[in-house]
Amino acid sequence: MNWGKGIAILYLSFVAFMIGLVYLCLQQKDIFLVTEDYYKEELAYQNKIDHMNNVKTLSAPVTVNYTETGLTIDFPDESLNAIGMIRFYRPSNANMDISIPFKLVSESSVSLPTDTYQNGLWVLKVTWEKDSKNYYLEEKITI
Repeated sequence: MNWGKGIAILYLSFVAFMIGLVYLCLQQKDIFLVTEDYYKEELAYQNKIDHMNNVKTLSAPVTVNYTETGLTIDFPDESLNAIGMIRFYRPSNANMDISIPFKLVSESSVSLPTDTYQNGLWVLKVTWEKDSKNYYLEEKITI
């Protein structure tokens, strides 16, 4: 075999590989956008950064403890009487997102069962407000 045939075989193999990838991409049925209002959320991202920095000013860190049966989020004691929202965000399927409101009245922790959630990657997004100050925590978990 000479160089010309080798180069032709290599080129045709590459073209066949690329055609196969295009075919596989066109066969996908469930393609979800990360968010519906992408540009609106990007413009408000500085607020999210400020809220994340507010979490850093707390007297103790917010801890997320995950076990096979559930999830516990421990807030510092100064967060008592705060109200907020816990959002389980599923990057692969927007229809599986779950939002759970909470209020810290007598305890500074929130416990949630996760045994009914589908296994895989989730992004835990916790927002809360106390004394007109907003906080935001985001953590990736695998269930």
